[in-house]
Amino acid sequence: MKVLVKVILVAAIGLLGFVCFKSIQGPIDFNKESQIRNEAVKQRLIDIRTAQVAYREVKGEYTASFDSLINFVKHGEVALLQKRGELTEEQMEAGMTETKAMQIIRKNNMAEMKKEGLWDEENNRPQLQRDSIFVPVIENRFSNRKNFNPDNLALVPFGDGARFEMATDTLHTSSGFTINVFEAKTPYTAYLNGLNQNELNLLIENVKSLPGDRYPGMQVGSIITANNNAGNWE
Repeated sequence: MKVLVKVILVAAIGLLGFVCFKSIQGPIDFNKESQIRNEAVKQRLIDIRTAQVAYREVKGEYTASFDSLINFVKHGEVALLQKRGELTEEQMEAGMTETKAMQIIRKNNMAEMKKEGLWDEENNRPQLQRDSIFVPVIENRFSNRKNFNPDNLALVPFGDGARFEMATDTLHTSSGFTINVFEAKTPYTAYLNGLNQNELNLLIENVKSLPGDRYPGMQVGSIITANNNAGNWE
């Protein structure tokens, strides 16, 4: 009988120790894995923002369509300004500006350029050159993104096929301006699914308990508030 009691006590102590270990290790494992997933989702949202900003530069507005955005990144072009030459301090002190200089230079009148001191005698060409060339979006805006694949823009990392929610709208500022805005987002449940459910529920409740209308997930931009396309992690 005593032996049986000892065995039960040892088993109970072992079980209690295991429960204590899991209660400590559980949050640690959750935080470690969620951080990895958060970083992957954040980078994807930054890529979406980069693509949207380039799209707006060319099209004049953001897009709510991932198909349009992906096609633009794969096949679109953006203007890149090539600059050669600068005004001297003496020219600027005399009232010459780059805008005035380029207006004169674009007339292609050598006599007028020489008169205004905008002809480079040594190189036999105008002092300033400001030309726009067009380069592929993917090369210009994503050259530092190793293994970047535009076809994955809509997909939530670790989301088992889940797609980001994306929308556009226009907001009216207090000063009377109308601005075009966009947002892209995904809830924690889309990409933290499969981790410790209690920790996930606690994370969501903590976010919801914070002041303001906080989104329980990762988001870039907003169609409610003009926030200069900031991410909610920034």
